[in-house]
Amino acid sequence: MSKDNSNFFEKKKIWSEVKDELLDCYLVPYFTKMMSTGKPTLYVDCFAGKGKFDDGKLGSPLTALQSLGRSLDRCHVRKPAVEMKFIEPNHHKALNANIPIEHRTRCELIEGRFEDKITQVLQNANLSNFKLNVFLYIDPYGIKALNASLFDSLAKACSTAELLINLNSFGFIREACRIMKIIFREGQVEIFSDLEEYDSSVLDSIQKLNAIAGDNYWQEIIDKYSSGKIDGYKAEKKFSQKYKEHLRQSYKYVLDMPIRLKEGQHPKYRMVHATNHPDGCVLMANNMAKRTDRLVVEIQDGGQLGLMPLTAENDIVSDDMLLTRVEAMLATTSDYVRLNEFLADFYNENGVLCGISRLSSGKGGSALKTLEKNGYIDVQRNPALTQNGKPSKFWQESKGNTLSLRKRK
Repeated sequence: MSKDNSNFFEKKKIWSEVKDELLDCYLVPYFTKMMSTGKPTLYVDCFAGKGKFDDGKLGSPLTALQSLGRSLDRCHVRKPAVEMKFIEPNHHKALNANIPIEHRTRCELIEGRFEDKITQVLQNANLSNFKLNVFLYIDPYGIKALNASLFDSLAKACSTAELLINLNSFGFIREACRIMKIIFREGQVEIFSDLEEYDSSVLDSIQKLNAIAGDNYWQEIIDKYSSGKIDGYKAEKKFSQKYKEHLRQSYKYVLDMPIRLKEGQHPKYRMVHATNHPDGCVLMANNMAKRTDRLVVEIQDGGQLGLMPLTAENDIVSDDMLLTRVEAMLATTSDYVRLNEFLADFYNENGVLCGISRLSSGKGGSALKTLEKNGYIDVQRNPALTQNGKPSKFWQESKGNTLSLRKRK
């Protein structure tokens, strides 16, 4: 039996707000872009919950509906080619009551478990639409419902597929230790306290862990943890890295954002995003960077601004470090490459070290602006001139503006 977690909805915690902000800020431009293609889009909230918290704050289903509404205002589509499905086993009646009347025609509520319903939902959608864009928001209480083979197949079956997953990476390590009969040395109160998302039900086989992870790579990590070669923090990080590597077999760009509540603590979980499109990767990376700033300042530092910006991994990223990493990426580009492809490759390789303002688009001396000024790179802009006939200087791609770059030969 899965944990009901009914008290989760009493009050929306700040880390839940961060998750839904991440979703909202991404979905508005995502829906706008997908509707402009003319291809139908299926959005599935796989663990929808009540839709609203008892304190009045919105949950992910209503957040997504509002995002779609703002997208429709932008593109003025008469009939939105977006289907929204909300799957929920425990709080279906509350969810139904919380959906505003004006949004009811835009969504379908499906009562039942994700693992029982998702295949039929996807099959029905594909029967109706051969060229389908799919976005899955996967925010379960635990890990047991995650299905790597489903995520892999989705990328091949659809026109485009994207995932935003709440990965309880430390919950996986805990269950792996239990099944492998290895002592879990970390303090469970410290790790799982305040984590309402955590599902206390247990798994019963190595095969189920393989199905969640997509392979058996996790066993070597647990062996190293058992022998004391790595601690729990490194085990969680290695598992998360390997999980992303598996997703990259089907999705070119995979990012993650660790959620930790205090500096030095293990991450409570990680938000993992997978896409095959560079624009989506760059947009999500910038969103993660902004949410990280809020997470670090408001949760870890009690509202106090630090002297240096930190990543969600609590790493300091200096300007010199960024320049070194950017130069290393440029060394692999002999031909011109589109800016967003370069940025997506950078984030995919290095993680979300910062927002795009420090890499390219900021008003100050960003890394790529500095390299252009120093003659380290060649830049081609289209249009090359402004309306006033002056050379273009933009460092952010948008509709009608494209930019390509390479290391100067």
